[in-house]
Amino acid sequence: MEQQLKELELKPNKLAFQAAISFAVYYLVLTYLLKLLNIDTAQPDLDTATKIIVSILSYVPFVLAVIFVELRHKAELGGYMSFGRGFSAGFRTSAYAGLFLFIIMLLYYKVLDPAAMSHMMDVAAEQVGDDEAKVKAVRMMGPYMALFTAFGLAITYTLFGLIVSLVAAAFLKKDSALHSDAV
Repeated sequence: MEQQLKELELKPNKLAFQAAISFAVYYLVLTYLLKLLNIDTAQPDLDTATKIIVSILSYVPFVLAVIFVELRHKAELGGYMSFGRGFSAGFRTSAYAGLFLFIIMLLYYKVLDPAAMSHMMDVAAEQVGDDEAKVKAVRMMGPYMALFTAFGLAITYTLFGLIVSLVAAAFLKKDSALHSDAV
């Protein structure tokens, strides 16, 4: 009963919100760092080692943020946390991170660095080759490409976070002795 009252009182929203904002800002800094280092992730012929390093720099901090929120929330609850509660804390972090990534990357492509979007459009036009119809289709997508790119990134991180939240909650759950006897 005491554990259930604690769960009703303590919500992971604030912690999830803070971790998600921190990750979104990290992602923006990483984007600028890659640009500073002349690493163009839009190029299809990027070498494998660079792709792996960029993926690690992108996804590992995200996974750590989700796990951090679940661990911290478990500690707030006195060391006990149900699977559903852990999943909820992790997924909130993922959903908030997806939302903030969408906003930050839209801001990045529209305001902070519009040249990055034109470069991405040029690379896409280059990839379709000499087919005029495909090049025209790519150019027609131009005004919406920042929106689609930011939305795709947000959905990718949210769905990836869903999986991470499920796995982390399964490992971190610990029902209280009192609660497990009652069930």
